[in-house]
Amino acid sequence: MSYHEYDHEFYREPSEFEEQIDVLKESLMNAIKDEHKTEIERLQKENAELQGVKRDFEKIQQDYRAKERELEQKMSQAQMDARRIRLSTLLESFGVSLFRANYEYVKVPKCNKCDENRRINYKTPSGKDAYEPCECDVSDTIYIPKEMICCEFRIDRRGSDKMTAWYKSVPKKDEDDDYASYESSTHLDQLYVPGLEYEKLNKWSTFFKDMDDCQRYCDWLTEQEAAKKKES
Repeated sequence: MSYHEYDHEFYREPSEFEEQIDVLKESLMNAIKDEHKTEIERLQKENAELQGVKRDFEKIQQDYRAKERELEQKMSQAQMDARRIRLSTLLESFGVSLFRANYEYVKVPKCNKCDENRRINYKTPSGKDAYEPCECDVSDTIYIPKEMICCEFRIDRRGSDKMTAWYKSVPKKDEDDDYASYESSTHLDQLYVPGLEYEKLNKWSTFFKDMDDCQRYCDWLTEQEAAKKKES
């Protein structure tokens, strides 16, 4: 091959087939680039949507936890309210302050045979001054209502709504507070309701919500004591 022939072949322009191959390659490259671009856009969009779902899911979880806490608080409050209602009902039935029969001794009217100390003064055979108690130096037992205040109570934990209560007397203004603090409490065995027979009541452990009811019972007890005294 001559030099001119070689030089012509080396610098010849691409053939039509080679141009078509180049166009095809470029077309394929563009197609691949477009496909990649589309896939990237799809993934970006999907990722954005997933981020939105994630945020929504986290918000749903937060709302759920908030509702759960709110429900627990309401349930706890409902239980506390139920306990208060139950306790209020029990205390309303028993009463924080009730009345019970109490007694005191009251001197009978003084006669005119004795001195101011209800003594009969006389001289002994030996001439010494002496005395003896007068017949009027005695006391009657009088029953009066005494206010009692609840100092302790217990509720049956087995769900029977049974309440056990103990009461102490309300100290009077002239009573020693220290003495009142050492006073033993009285167990409430029975709460009086109108219609109960007095004969069947325990006077030391029957309590009254109404002072007038207690006063009527005390008057009856006083009459019973007076009758016993006459019989003796």
